[in-house]
Amino acid sequence: GFLPPLSRPQQGPQPILNTSSLLKVNVTFQAHNMQIPWQKEGAGGRRGLGVVLPGNRVLVTALMVADSTYIELELADSGQKMPAKVEAVDYEANLALLAPSSPAKEKTFFAGLKGVQADSSARIGDALSAWHTGRVGDLIVTPMRISKVMTQGYVVDNASFLVYEATGIIRSEANSFTLPIVKGGKLAGLLLRYDSKNQVATILPAPIIEHFLSDVKDGKYDGFPSLGIEFQATLDEQFRDYLGLKNDAPGVFVSAVTKGGSADKAGVKKGDILTSINGSSIDSRGDYQDAQFGAVSVSHIIRGRAFVGDDVEIKVIRDGKEVVLKSQLTRKQPDDYLVRPYLFDKGPKYVLNGGLLFQELTRPYLNSFGGEQQGGPILRLQRIANAPDEYEKEGRKKIIFLSAILPTQSTQGYERMSGQVVDEINGRKINELADVAAAFKEPKDGLHIVKLAQFPFILHLDAIKVERDNLQLTNGMFRISELSRLE
Repeated sequence: GFLPPLSRPQQGPQPILNTSSLLKVNVTFQAHNMQIPWQKEGAGGRRGLGVVLPGNRVLVTALMVADSTYIELELADSGQKMPAKVEAVDYEANLALLAPSSPAKEKTFFAGLKGVQADSSARIGDALSAWHTGRVGDLIVTPMRISKVMTQGYVVDNASFLVYEATGIIRSEANSFTLPIVKGGKLAGLLLRYDSKNQVATILPAPIIEHFLSDVKDGKYDGFPSLGIEFQATLDEQFRDYLGLKNDAPGVFVSAVTKGGSADKAGVKKGDILTSINGSSIDSRGDYQDAQFGAVSVSHIIRGRAFVGDDVEIKVIRDGKEVVLKSQLTRKQPDDYLVRPYLFDKGPKYVLNGGLLFQELTRPYLNSFGGEQQGGPILRLQRIANAPDEYEKEGRKKIIFLSAILPTQSTQGYERMSGQVVDEINGRKINELADVAAAFKEPKDGLHIVKLAQFPFILHLDAIKVERDNLQLTNGMFRISELSRLE
Protein backbone atom coordinates (compact mmCIF):
# COMPACT_ATOMS: atom_id res chain seq x y z
CA GLY A 1 0.00 0.00 0.00
CA PHE A 2 0.90 3.66 -0.04
CA LEU A 3 3.15 5.03 2.63
CA PRO A 4 1.98 7.76 4.95
CA PRO A 5 2.93 11.38 4.41
CA LEU A 6 6.13 13.33 5.24
CA SER A 7 6.96 16.45 7.22
CA ARG A 8 7.54 20.10 6.42
CA PRO A 9 11.10 21.17 5.62
CA GLN A 10 13.42 21.04 8.65
CA GLN A 11 15.57 23.97 9.68
CA GLY A 12 19.36 23.68 9.99
CA PRO A 13 22.04 22.28 7.69
CA GLN A 14 20.87 20.31 4.67
CA PRO A 15 22.44 17.05 3.41
CA ILE A 16 25.24 17.23 0.84
CA LEU A 17 22.97 15.93 -1.93
CA ASN A 18 19.58 17.33 -2.88
CA THR A 19 16.71 16.76 -5.31
CA SER A 20 19.21 16.25 -8.15
CA SER A 21 19.49 12.69 -6.80
CA LEU A 22 15.74 12.02 -6.79
CA LEU A 23 13.25 11.25 -9.56
CA LYS A 24 9.54 10.76 -9.54
CA VAL A 25 8.54 7.30 -10.79
CA ASN A 26 5.07 6.64 -12.21
CA VAL A 27 3.94 3.05 -12.79
CA THR A 28 0.87 1.61 -14.51
CA PHE A 29 0.25 -1.98 -13.41
CA GLN A 30 -2.23 -4.79 -13.95
CA ALA A 31 -2.06 -7.98 -11.89
CA HIS A 32 -3.38 -11.37 -12.95
CA ASN A 33 -6.43 -12.90 -11.31
CA MET A 34 -5.34 -15.93 -9.25
CA GLN A 35 -8.78 -17.57 -9.19
CA ILE A 36 -9.79 -16.84 -12.81
CA PRO A 37 -6.31 -17.27 -14.33
CA TRP A 38 -7.17 -16.24 -17.91
CA GLN A 39 -8.28 -12.83 -16.65
CA LYS A 40 -6.45 -9.79 -15.34
CA GLU A 41 -7.48 -7.48 -12.51
CA GLY A 42 -8.28 -3.84 -13.24
CA ALA A 43 -5.39 -1.56 -14.11
CA GLY A 44 -4.00 0.77 -11.46
CA GLY A 45 -1.25 3.31 -10.88
CA ARG A 46 1.55 3.89 -8.37
CA ARG A 47 3.67 6.97 -7.70
CA GLY A 48 6.93 7.05 -5.80
CA LEU A 49 10.43 8.44 -5.59
CA GLY A 50 13.37 6.77 -7.27
CA VAL A 51 16.96 7.22 -6.16
CA VAL A 52 19.38 8.08 -8.97
CA LEU A 53 22.50 5.89 -8.99
CA PRO A 54 25.72 6.23 -11.02
CA GLY A 55 25.34 5.12 -14.64
CA ASN A 56 21.84 6.63 -15.06
CA ARG A 57 20.15 3.85 -13.13
CA VAL A 58 17.27 4.35 -10.71
CA LEU A 59 16.61 2.34 -7.53
CA VAL A 60 13.07 1.67 -6.27
CA THR A 61 11.35 -1.04 -4.25
CA ALA A 62 10.29 -4.15 -6.16
CA LEU A 63 6.66 -3.69 -5.12
CA MET A 64 6.74 -0.34 -6.91
CA VAL A 65 7.10 -2.11 -10.28
CA ALA A 66 5.25 -5.39 -9.58
CA ASP A 67 3.02 -6.46 -12.52
CA SER A 68 3.93 -3.23 -14.32
CA THR A 69 2.74 -2.53 -17.86
CA TYR A 70 4.38 0.90 -18.18
CA ILE A 71 7.08 2.70 -16.16
CA GLU A 72 7.87 6.38 -16.47
CA LEU A 73 10.58 8.56 -14.92
CA GLU A 74 9.73 12.20 -14.19
CA LEU A 75 12.00 15.10 -13.26
CA ALA A 76 10.78 16.59 -9.99
CA ASP A 77 11.35 20.22 -10.98
CA SER A 78 10.43 20.42 -14.70
CA GLY A 79 7.99 17.51 -15.04
CA GLN A 80 9.93 16.17 -18.06
CA LYS A 81 9.21 12.46 -18.54
CA MET A 82 10.95 9.42 -19.99
CA PRO A 83 9.90 5.73 -20.27
CA ALA A 84 11.92 3.18 -18.29
CA LYS A 85 12.31 -0.59 -18.01
CA VAL A 86 13.18 -3.01 -15.21
CA GLU A 87 16.83 -4.06 -15.48
CA ALA A 88 16.79 -6.30 -12.38
CA VAL A 89 14.21 -7.10 -9.72
CA ASP A 90 14.22 -9.19 -6.53
CA TYR A 91 10.84 -9.58 -4.84
CA GLU A 92 12.33 -11.31 -1.79
CA ALA A 93 14.68 -8.38 -1.15
CA ASN A 94 12.03 -5.89 -2.42
CA LEU A 95 14.48 -4.07 -4.71
CA ALA A 96 14.34 -3.13 -8.38
CA LEU A 97 16.80 -1.36 -10.67
CA LEU A 98 15.36 0.73 -13.51
CA ALA A 99 17.09 1.77 -16.71
CA PRO A 100 15.91 4.38 -19.25
CA SER A 101 14.33 2.75 -22.29
CA SER A 102 14.88 5.71 -24.62
CA PRO A 103 18.68 5.88 -25.24
CA ALA A 104 18.38 8.89 -27.57
CA LYS A 105 16.93 11.07 -24.78
CA GLU A 106 18.91 9.56 -21.88
CA LYS A 107 21.86 11.98 -21.87
CA THR A 108 19.65 15.10 -21.91
CA PHE A 109 17.22 13.72 -19.32
CA PHE A 110 19.93 12.77 -16.79
CA ALA A 111 22.13 15.85 -17.44
CA GLY A 112 21.09 17.66 -14.25
CA LEU A 113 20.90 14.54 -12.06
CA LYS A 114 23.56 13.28 -9.68
CA GLY A 115 24.03 9.60 -8.82
CA VAL A 116 24.08 8.69 -5.12
CA GLN A 117 26.46 6.24 -3.48
CA ALA A 118 25.17 3.83 -0.82
CA ASP A 119 26.54 4.02 2.72
CA SER A 120 26.31 0.82 4.77
CA SER A 121 28.18 2.13 7.82
CA ALA A 122 25.08 2.93 9.92
CA ARG A 123 24.85 1.52 13.45
CA ILE A 124 22.38 1.65 16.32
CA GLY A 125 22.07 5.24 17.56
CA ASP A 126 23.05 6.87 14.24
CA ALA A 127 21.05 9.81 12.92
CA LEU A 128 19.30 9.36 9.56
CA SER A 129 16.82 11.41 7.54
CA ALA A 130 13.96 10.55 5.23
CA TRP A 131 13.90 12.52 1.99
CA HIS A 132 10.87 13.63 0.08
CA THR A 133 10.05 16.27 -2.52
CA GLY A 134 7.28 18.83 -2.17
CA ARG A 135 4.83 19.82 -4.88
CA VAL A 136 7.30 22.22 -6.50
CA GLY A 137 10.34 19.96 -6.27
CA ASP A 138 11.63 21.36 -2.95
CA LEU A 139 13.46 18.94 -0.65
CA ILE A 140 11.68 17.89 2.55
CA VAL A 141 13.89 16.30 5.20
CA THR A 142 12.64 14.38 8.24
CA PRO A 143 15.17 13.37 10.93
CA MET A 144 15.12 9.95 12.65
CA ARG A 145 17.47 7.78 14.67
CA ILE A 146 18.24 4.03 14.47
CA SER A 147 16.95 2.30 17.60
CA LYS A 148 17.26 -1.36 16.63
CA VAL A 149 18.80 -3.69 14.01
CA MET A 150 17.22 -7.10 13.35
CA THR A 151 16.06 -9.44 10.58
CA GLN A 152 12.51 -9.51 9.20
CA GLY A 153 10.60 -10.56 6.12
CA TYR A 154 10.12 -7.74 3.60
CA VAL A 155 7.40 -9.01 1.26
CA VAL A 156 7.77 -12.79 1.00
CA ASP A 157 7.13 -15.19 3.90
CA ASN A 158 10.18 -17.10 5.17
CA ALA A 159 12.65 -14.74 3.49
CA SER A 160 14.25 -12.69 6.30
CA PHE A 161 16.68 -9.85 5.69
CA LEU A 162 18.38 -7.18 7.77
CA VAL A 163 16.28 -4.14 8.74
CA TYR A 164 16.88 -0.94 10.68
CA GLU A 165 14.17 0.30 13.00
CA ALA A 166 14.26 4.08 13.45
CA THR A 167 12.14 6.48 15.49
CA GLY A 168 10.89 9.77 14.11
CA ILE A 169 7.74 11.55 12.97
CA ILE A 170 7.14 11.05 9.24
CA ARG A 171 4.44 13.10 7.56
CA SER A 172 3.84 13.78 3.89
CA GLU A 173 2.35 16.02 1.27
CA ALA A 174 2.15 13.21 -1.28
CA ASN A 175 1.74 9.44 -1.10
CA SER A 176 4.78 7.43 -2.10
CA PHE A 177 5.87 3.84 -2.58
CA THR A 178 9.58 4.54 -2.17
CA LEU A 179 11.25 7.02 0.16
CA PRO A 180 15.06 7.23 0.42
CA ILE A 181 16.72 7.23 3.85
CA VAL A 182 19.92 9.26 3.96
CA LYS A 183 23.04 9.39 6.14
CA GLY A 184 25.63 12.10 5.48
CA GLY A 185 24.33 12.74 1.98
CA LYS A 186 24.56 9.06 0.99
CA LEU A 187 21.87 6.41 0.65
CA ALA A 188 21.44 4.53 3.96
CA GLY A 189 18.27 2.69 2.96
CA LEU A 190 14.70 2.81 1.66
CA LEU A 191 11.59 3.12 3.80
CA LEU A 192 9.77 -0.23 3.93
CA ARG A 193 6.88 0.72 6.22
CA TYR A 194 5.94 3.25 8.88
CA ASP A 195 3.95 2.74 12.08
CA SER A 196 2.48 6.20 12.68
CA LYS A 197 0.99 5.21 16.06
CA ASN A 198 4.38 4.32 17.54
CA GLN A 199 6.40 6.58 15.20
CA VAL A 200 8.61 3.67 14.14
CA ALA A 201 10.02 3.38 10.62
CA THR A 202 11.23 0.02 9.25
CA ILE A 203 14.07 0.57 6.80
CA LEU A 204 15.48 -1.66 4.05
CA PRO A 205 19.16 -0.98 4.75
CA ALA A 206 22.17 -0.14 2.58
CA PRO A 207 24.00 -3.48 3.17
CA ILE A 208 21.15 -5.28 1.38
CA ILE A 209 21.03 -2.60 -1.35
CA GLU A 210 24.81 -2.89 -1.90
CA HIS A 211 24.54 -6.70 -2.13
CA PHE A 212 21.78 -6.34 -4.76
CA LEU A 213 23.73 -3.78 -6.83
CA SER A 214 26.95 -5.81 -6.62
CA ASP A 215 25.09 -8.89 -7.89
CA VAL A 216 23.60 -6.95 -10.83
CA LYS A 217 26.97 -5.67 -12.09
CA ASP A 218 27.93 -8.70 -14.19
CA GLY A 219 24.60 -8.63 -16.04
CA LYS A 220 23.44 -11.92 -14.51
CA TYR A 221 21.40 -11.52 -11.34
CA ASP A 222 21.73 -14.56 -9.04
CA GLY A 223 19.76 -13.27 -6.05
CA PHE A 224 20.42 -13.68 -2.35
CA PRO A 225 21.47 -17.14 -1.16
CA SER A 226 19.44 -18.87 1.53
CA LEU A 227 20.32 -21.51 4.09
CA GLY A 228 16.99 -23.34 3.84
CA ILE A 229 16.37 -24.44 7.41
CA GLU A 230 13.84 -23.86 10.15
CA PHE A 231 15.12 -23.94 13.71
CA GLN A 232 13.92 -23.83 17.31
CA ALA A 233 15.65 -21.81 20.02
CA THR A 234 17.19 -23.87 22.82
CA LEU A 235 16.46 -21.54 25.74
CA ASP A 236 14.20 -23.97 27.61
CA GLU A 237 16.17 -25.98 30.19
CA GLN A 238 14.08 -29.14 29.77
CA PHE A 239 14.51 -28.97 25.97
CA ARG A 240 18.29 -28.55 26.42
CA ASP A 241 18.37 -31.58 28.75
CA TYR A 242 16.44 -33.60 26.19
CA LEU A 243 18.98 -32.59 23.49
CA GLY A 244 21.93 -33.25 25.79
CA LEU A 245 23.16 -29.65 25.60
CA LYS A 246 25.34 -28.31 28.43
CA ASN A 247 24.30 -25.06 30.13
CA ASP A 248 26.73 -22.84 28.23
CA ALA A 249 26.72 -24.76 24.93
CA PRO A 250 25.68 -22.73 21.85
CA GLY A 251 23.37 -23.88 19.08
CA VAL A 252 19.76 -24.19 17.88
CA PHE A 253 17.69 -27.26 17.03
CA VAL A 254 17.12 -27.82 13.28
CA SER A 255 13.38 -28.58 12.97
CA ALA A 256 13.17 -28.67 9.14
CA VAL A 257 15.49 -28.65 6.12
CA THR A 258 14.28 -27.31 2.76
CA LYS A 259 14.86 -29.78 -0.05
CA GLY A 260 17.40 -28.43 -2.55
CA GLY A 261 18.52 -25.55 -0.30
CA SER A 262 22.09 -24.74 0.79
CA ALA A 263 21.80 -26.63 4.09
CA ASP A 264 20.29 -29.69 2.38
CA LYS A 265 23.14 -29.77 -0.17
CA ALA A 266 25.70 -29.46 2.63
CA GLY A 267 24.13 -32.45 4.42
CA VAL A 268 22.34 -30.77 7.34
CA LYS A 269 19.59 -33.01 8.73
CA LYS A 270 16.45 -32.46 10.76
CA GLY A 271 17.38 -33.01 14.42
CA ASP A 272 20.90 -31.56 14.11
CA ILE A 273 22.01 -28.83 16.51
CA LEU A 274 23.41 -25.96 14.44
CA THR A 275 26.36 -24.40 16.29
CA SER A 276 28.26 -22.26 13.77
CA ILE A 277 28.37 -20.96 10.19
CA ASN A 278 31.59 -19.75 8.57
CA GLY A 279 33.28 -19.58 11.96
CA SER A 280 30.56 -17.51 13.68
CA SER A 281 29.16 -19.19 16.79
CA ILE A 282 25.35 -19.35 16.98
CA ASP A 283 23.75 -18.85 20.39
CA SER A 284 20.65 -20.55 21.80
CA ARG A 285 18.40 -17.85 20.24
CA GLY A 286 19.80 -18.35 16.72
CA ASP A 287 21.87 -15.14 16.80
CA TYR A 288 25.55 -14.52 16.13
CA GLN A 289 27.69 -11.54 17.14
CA ASP A 290 28.02 -9.24 14.13
CA ALA A 291 31.00 -6.85 14.23
CA GLN A 292 28.80 -3.92 13.13
CA PHE A 293 25.36 -4.62 14.55
CA GLY A 294 25.89 -6.84 17.60
CA ALA A 295 23.52 -9.80 18.06
CA VAL A 296 21.77 -10.51 14.74
CA SER A 297 19.95 -13.57 13.41
CA VAL A 298 22.14 -16.17 11.70
CA SER A 299 20.21 -15.55 8.46
CA HIS A 300 22.24 -12.35 7.93
CA ILE A 301 25.49 -14.36 7.62
CA ILE A 302 24.00 -16.00 4.55
CA ARG A 303 21.73 -13.29 3.13
CA GLY A 304 23.80 -10.20 3.91
CA ARG A 305 27.41 -11.31 4.05
CA ALA A 306 27.66 -13.94 1.28
CA PHE A 307 26.78 -14.57 -2.38
CA VAL A 308 25.44 -17.49 -4.40
CA GLY A 309 28.34 -19.84 -5.14
CA ASP A 310 30.40 -18.86 -2.07
CA ASP A 311 31.83 -21.66 0.07
CA VAL A 312 30.04 -22.29 3.34
CA GLU A 313 31.16 -24.26 6.40
CA ILE A 314 28.44 -25.42 8.76
CA LYS A 315 29.10 -27.07 12.12
CA VAL A 316 26.41 -29.18 13.78
CA ILE A 317 26.14 -31.53 16.73
CA ARG A 318 24.75 -34.89 15.58
CA ASP A 319 24.37 -37.84 17.93
CA GLY A 320 26.50 -36.00 20.49
CA LYS A 321 29.43 -35.41 18.10
CA GLU A 322 30.50 -32.32 16.16
CA VAL A 323 30.16 -32.71 12.38
CA VAL A 324 31.72 -30.21 9.94
CA LEU A 325 29.78 -29.84 6.67
CA LYS A 326 31.01 -27.95 3.60
CA SER A 327 29.22 -26.89 0.43
CA GLN A 328 28.46 -23.90 -1.80
CA LEU A 329 25.62 -21.48 -1.17
CA THR A 330 22.65 -21.65 -3.48
CA ARG A 331 19.37 -19.84 -4.03
CA LYS A 332 16.24 -21.85 -4.50
CA GLN A 333 14.20 -20.19 -7.27
CA PRO A 334 10.50 -19.55 -6.55
CA ASP A 335 9.44 -22.05 -9.21
CA ASP A 336 11.61 -24.76 -7.62
CA TYR A 337 9.35 -24.90 -4.54
CA LEU A 338 6.59 -27.50 -4.41
CA VAL A 339 4.25 -24.66 -3.39
CA ARG A 340 5.41 -21.48 -5.13
CA PRO A 341 5.84 -18.72 -2.49
CA TYR A 342 5.11 -15.69 -4.70
CA LEU A 343 4.19 -14.75 -8.27
CA PHE A 344 4.61 -11.38 -9.97
CA ASP A 345 4.78 -10.15 -13.56
CA LYS A 346 3.10 -13.20 -15.08
CA GLY A 347 -0.15 -15.11 -14.78
CA PRO A 348 -0.73 -18.36 -12.88
CA LYS A 349 -0.40 -21.59 -14.86
CA TYR A 350 -3.60 -23.51 -15.61
CA VAL A 351 -5.29 -26.09 -17.83
CA LEU A 352 -9.03 -25.84 -18.53
CA ASN A 353 -10.61 -28.92 -20.10
CA GLY A 354 -14.32 -29.66 -20.43
CA GLY A 355 -15.07 -27.19 -17.64
CA LEU A 356 -12.56 -28.65 -15.16
CA LEU A 357 -9.98 -26.03 -14.16
CA PHE A 358 -6.62 -27.41 -13.02
CA GLN A 359 -4.05 -25.17 -11.30
CA GLU A 360 -0.81 -25.40 -9.32
CA LEU A 361 -1.15 -24.86 -5.59
CA THR A 362 0.62 -21.56 -4.79
CA ARG A 363 0.72 -19.14 -1.87
CA PRO A 364 -0.68 -16.28 -4.00
CA TYR A 365 -3.70 -18.45 -4.89
CA LEU A 366 -4.40 -19.20 -1.20
CA ASN A 367 -3.79 -15.58 -0.19
CA SER A 368 -6.27 -14.35 -2.81
CA PHE A 369 -9.13 -15.63 -0.62
CA GLY A 370 -8.11 -13.56 2.40
CA GLY A 371 -8.06 -14.83 5.97
CA GLU A 372 -11.83 -14.80 6.50
CA GLN A 373 -12.75 -17.10 3.61
CA GLN A 374 -10.24 -19.88 4.17
CA GLY A 375 -12.69 -22.60 5.15
CA GLY A 376 -13.66 -25.90 3.49
CA PRO A 377 -11.53 -26.80 0.45
CA ILE A 378 -9.31 -23.73 0.87
CA LEU A 379 -8.52 -24.66 4.47
CA ARG A 380 -7.63 -28.17 3.32
CA LEU A 381 -5.30 -26.80 0.64
CA GLN A 382 -3.79 -24.41 3.19
CA ARG A 383 -2.90 -27.36 5.42
CA ILE A 384 -1.30 -29.17 2.47
CA ALA A 385 0.75 -26.06 1.63
CA ASN A 386 1.96 -25.81 5.24
CA ALA A 387 3.08 -29.46 5.37
CA PRO A 388 3.74 -30.71 1.82
CA ASP A 389 6.43 -33.29 2.74
CA GLU A 390 4.46 -36.39 1.73
CA TYR A 391 3.80 -34.92 -1.73
CA GLU A 392 7.48 -34.05 -2.14
CA LYS A 393 8.46 -37.63 -1.20
CA GLU A 394 6.13 -38.89 -3.96
CA GLY A 395 8.29 -37.04 -6.48
CA ARG A 396 5.79 -34.30 -7.33
CA LYS A 397 7.21 -31.08 -8.72
CA LYS A 398 3.95 -29.25 -8.00
CA ILE A 399 0.65 -30.05 -6.29
CA ILE A 400 -2.05 -29.95 -8.96
CA PHE A 401 -5.66 -29.49 -7.87
CA LEU A 402 -9.11 -28.82 -9.27
CA SER A 403 -9.58 -25.13 -8.57
CA ALA A 404 -13.01 -24.62 -10.17
CA ILE A 405 -15.80 -26.47 -12.01
CA LEU A 406 -17.40 -24.47 -14.81
CA PRO A 407 -20.98 -25.43 -15.74
CA THR A 408 -20.76 -27.59 -18.89
CA GLN A 409 -22.30 -30.87 -20.06
CA SER A 410 -19.15 -32.73 -19.03
CA THR A 411 -19.16 -31.44 -15.45
CA GLN A 412 -22.79 -32.21 -14.58
CA GLY A 413 -22.78 -33.89 -11.16
CA TYR A 414 -19.23 -32.79 -10.41
CA GLU A 415 -20.08 -29.24 -9.34
CA ARG A 416 -18.70 -29.65 -5.79
CA MET A 417 -15.38 -31.26 -6.64
CA SER A 418 -13.28 -28.08 -6.46
CA GLY A 419 -10.34 -28.05 -4.05
CA GLN A 420 -9.42 -31.69 -4.72
CA VAL A 421 -5.79 -32.72 -5.31
CA VAL A 422 -5.34 -34.63 -8.59
CA ASP A 423 -3.32 -37.88 -8.55
CA GLU A 424 -3.75 -39.31 -12.09
CA ILE A 425 -5.37 -38.55 -15.44
CA ASN A 426 -5.83 -41.32 -18.03
CA GLY A 427 -3.31 -43.51 -16.20
CA ARG A 428 -0.57 -40.82 -16.12
CA LYS A 429 0.71 -39.71 -12.70
CA ILE A 430 0.30 -35.95 -12.30
CA ASN A 431 3.51 -34.40 -10.95
CA GLU A 432 3.16 -31.00 -12.65
CA LEU A 433 0.69 -29.10 -14.84
CA ALA A 434 2.38 -30.19 -18.09
CA ASP A 435 1.35 -33.76 -17.18
CA VAL A 436 -2.31 -32.67 -17.18
CA ALA A 437 -2.06 -31.24 -20.72
CA ALA A 438 -0.24 -34.35 -21.98
CA ALA A 439 -2.64 -36.80 -20.28
CA PHE A 440 -5.76 -35.24 -21.84
CA LYS A 441 -4.31 -35.94 -25.29
CA GLU A 442 -4.66 -39.68 -24.61
CA PRO A 443 -8.25 -40.64 -23.63
CA LYS A 444 -8.92 -44.30 -22.78
CA ASP A 445 -11.69 -45.89 -24.87
CA GLY A 446 -13.27 -42.51 -25.52
CA LEU A 447 -13.15 -41.47 -21.86
CA HIS A 448 -11.02 -39.16 -19.72
CA ILE A 449 -10.51 -40.70 -16.27
CA VAL A 450 -9.44 -38.28 -13.52
CA LYS A 451 -8.28 -39.78 -10.22
CA LEU A 452 -8.53 -37.54 -7.15
CA ALA A 453 -6.87 -37.87 -3.75
CA GLN A 454 -10.24 -37.93 -1.92
CA PHE A 455 -13.87 -38.98 -2.41
CA PRO A 456 -15.34 -39.58 -4.99
CA PHE A 457 -11.81 -40.52 -6.14
CA ILE A 458 -12.66 -40.96 -9.86
CA LEU A 459 -14.30 -38.64 -12.42
CA HIS A 460 -15.31 -39.87 -15.87
CA LEU A 461 -15.66 -37.49 -18.84
CA ASP A 462 -16.74 -38.29 -22.38
CA ALA A 463 -13.83 -37.20 -24.62
CA ILE A 464 -16.11 -36.06 -27.49
CA LYS A 465 -18.31 -34.01 -25.12
CA VAL A 466 -15.18 -32.44 -23.63
CA GLU A 467 -14.10 -31.18 -27.07
CA ARG A 468 -17.59 -29.73 -27.67
CA ASP A 469 -17.50 -28.07 -24.26
CA ASN A 470 -14.07 -26.58 -25.01
CA LEU A 471 -15.50 -24.95 -28.14
CA GLN A 472 -18.32 -23.53 -26.02
CA LEU A 473 -15.84 -22.22 -23.46
CA THR A 474 -13.80 -20.37 -26.09
CA ASN A 475 -16.61 -19.24 -28.42
CA GLY A 476 -19.72 -19.27 -26.24
CA MET A 477 -20.82 -17.28 -23.21
CA PHE A 478 -17.48 -17.64 -21.35
CA ARG A 479 -15.32 -16.37 -24.26
CA ILE A 480 -12.13 -17.68 -22.65
CA SER A 481 -9.23 -16.73 -24.91
CA GLU A 482 -6.83 -19.54 -23.93
CA LEU A 483 -7.63 -22.97 -22.48
CA SER A 484 -4.18 -23.28 -20.91
CA ARG A 485 -1.10 -21.41 -19.76
CA LEU A 486 1.86 -23.69 -19.12
CA GLU A 487 4.65 -21.09 -18.98
